Amino acid sequence: MLKKSYLRNAALFLSMAGLLSSCLKDEEVITGYGDAYILVEINGQDTLKGLGLHAWSYSDFSAVKVTSPVTSAPELTLQPYLGYKQDFILETPLSGMTKTLPAAGNYLFLATYADGSTLNFTNELYPDFILPPQIKTAAFNQSAQRVDVTWGNVVYAHSYNVKLINAEGKVLFLSPELSNSVTDFSFSRNTQGWQTGDYPANGTTLTIEVAAYHKEKNTPLNKLQCVARSRKSITWGS
Repeated sequence: MLKKSYLRNAALFLSMAGLLSSCLKDEEVITGYGDAYILVEINGQDTLKGLGLHAWSYSDFSAVKVTSPVTSAPELTLQPYLGYKQDFILETPLSGMTKTLPAAGNYLFLATYADGSTLNFTNELYPDFILPPQIKTAAFNQSAQRVDVTWGNVVYAHSYNVKLINAEGKVLFLSPELSNSVTDFSFSRNTQGWQTGDYPANGTTLTIEVAAYHKEKNTPLNKLQCVARSRKSITWGS
């Protein structure tokens, strides 16, 4: 996730201080953070919404479950993000999105860690959302041997990122967090951000995803309020 590297760098001093405190007390102090956010995508003429949930820590999770503000709603189970044991996530798939916003209110995260310890933490979801970016161009540039992507500016977006996704839904490339003043991005095989060592074969149909991020107000942990996404197909190598 975008928050992960940001938080790790921002909390380096705190982590070292926590380690020293742990040594003095002869026990580990576990941490945990949760984020509930709105997902927005356009499908035909419909603006669809879903729910995103993200838990992260500086200690490995073994399981993370979430209860929503709706008392009758079933408990939700998060899964590791890109294999990271310190990042667990759950997002409504496009097939499960509706025109209705997810329930606002406090989401309770119930985390179990690899050492068996547990911790609960919460995050409040508000009804604010933004619209997805309009992808203007997304194509493989044969002469430069790279992918070029441009999109329209999104009102109230705080940042963007770009992903390359294969037919199975696996993220092959993930850009860094891009400023809200940036509306274009290019990447090649030599660009940092590849999540795999197996590059696409020429002629492979892939998906470019551009996401706009709207962040919570007055939160020190860079938490999200909304992620609005658009996608466009490209053919690698042509």
